[in-house]
Amino acid sequence: MTFTELQKKSEEIQARLSRMAERFPWENEDAYVSWLAQSYEYVRYSTRILALAAGHFPLENTQYSTRFIQHAAEEKGHDRLLVNDAKALGRTLSEIPVLPEAEAFHKSLYFWIYQGQPSAIFGWVLCLECFAVANVGKIFQRAEKAFGKKAASFLKVHSDEDPDHVEKAFATVEKLSEQELKTVAHAMELYASLYQNMYRAIETQVKSGDSRRAA
Repeated sequence: MTFTELQKKSEEIQARLSRMAERFPWENEDAYVSWLAQSYEYVRYSTRILALAAGHFPLENTQYSTRFIQHAAEEKGHDRLLVNDAKALGRTLSEIPVLPEAEAFHKSLYFWIYQGQPSAIFGWVLCLECFAVANVGKIFQRAEKAFGKKAASFLKVHSDEDPDHVEKAFATVEKLSEQELKTVAHAMELYASLYQNMYRAIETQVKSGDSRRAA
């Protein structure tokens, strides 16, 4: 796997995810609040995952550890934005059932870290950050129009900040070995599939009327 091949694969994946994002019913309050809840499920762990991955790179790869530490600092406090967005709609995230796809989306990351392949986390990062650059600006406009700016602060922040994250991530990934690039490409495809399945599950959850926990 070459860096150019990885970039091409990323573009193919993002084209698929962009079509998914365009079809998603962002204007449906139950769908939107469930999306906030599923995002909260992994966002609240993101700083710890990034920091943990940083600590598992060998000393000769300090540049990778440094990038993850910097990224962890950049993500600090983003989970509170999701809580506040739901609150602006008179909802609480604890009332929304967490989907298995949302749990798998972050809990599986620990496998890569503890199996000595922390570079795989770059696949997760690139999946999310590239998605944000390509889609979050448009998603924010739809959510703001439907629910108001106070209910879309998480989207607003990521539509403004994430292009810089992508540039830094690709600049770091370019230095990986061919085998590590192959691992990143595999992880990127894996997490894109899980992310896509999460959106489908949200739609199924809303259609079934199970987007609120029973009292």
